[in-house]
Amino acid sequence: MKKLTKIGVSALAGSLVAASAQAGELSAGGTWELTYKSDDKANVGNPFGSKSAITLSGSGDVDGFGTAAFFAVINDNNPAGYLSHEISIDMGDMGKFGFDQGVGTYGASTIDDKSPTAWEESWHNTANSSGQLIHTGGSGGVLGYANSFGGFDFSVEYAPSLTTADNGDGAAGGDDTSIANGSNINFAINNSSLIDGLTFGFGAGDTEYDDVTAAENQDGSSVVGYANYTMGSITAGVTLSDSSNVRGTSSENVGGREVEAYGIAMAINDSLSISYNEHNTTFRKQGAGPDVEQEATGIAISYTMGGATLAIQNNSMDNAAGTAANNDEITEVSLSMAF
Repeated sequence: MKKLTKIGVSALAGSLVAASAQAGELSAGGTWELTYKSDDKANVGNPFGSKSAITLSGSGDVDGFGTAAFFAVINDNNPAGYLSHEISIDMGDMGKFGFDQGVGTYGASTIDDKSPTAWEESWHNTANSSGQLIHTGGSGGVLGYANSFGGFDFSVEYAPSLTTADNGDGAAGGDDTSIANGSNINFAINNSSLIDGLTFGFGAGDTEYDDVTAAENQDGSSVVGYANYTMGSITAGVTLSDSSNVRGTSSENVGGREVEAYGIAMAINDSLSISYNEHNTTFRKQGAGPDVEQEATGIAISYTMGGATLAIQNNSMDNAAGTAANNDEITEVSLSMAF
């Protein structure tokens, strides 16, 4: 990773706290990826695609307070600005405070689909590629705190608005009229040291809407948990979640979602890995109509050669987005390089 030394981040640290800071360092790295995708649902036209990203990370000491840090990802698919970024100050035993714009550093954002996989999730690039996980906080513009206690990593996240809007400095806004505006607070606890080979975590959150008169905007709560166990070259795991939040006004108009995700991955050797995954989401429909279960399965294989990775994945999904008979199957080949 290249080092761009003596680029000061003291101005960033000064914006966090009123204290002097030492000049820090800014490091740069990046990735590029070339893909081929076959999709039986859509006419994909040209099946080849690519992306590249540059990551920037910097830090500097803040006298008497700790270390101020900055992280950002610039993606060629998002040329208007950062894809995600975070500023934070680490105060040692007192913990870390930060402002997160889409990185997912705090709270329930740290618990995604944790099922072990050789490459991507079983819903990746399908007709419902969001996977319908239950985290209801705004993934952008959130405040967070993280600390460790007795081997357990604890973090909490507060989203003052249910939106991913990236406000500039001195700006305000971010109301999302499509889901009304509201706020969310959530937390997560993760551990990887209690039992040898076992990694697990638990999280929960509450959402409150400013206007609950509409049927699709009802306050609710969500819980999520996972456990992965590694024995030798095999890792197996499960991720479970449940949300009572009512969301959406279309075919996804539901009184909550329940997710069950399973996966098993095997390292054939230091370079080659394979995996099988399932990700099932039950859409609890509002009003008339039965619940609908979205079912996704995926098989992946990846081969790593230094900084390069060649991956092949086949994913299929039934009843995508809670719509009966909305089925999809994709096969994707990826060649990526990290530098």
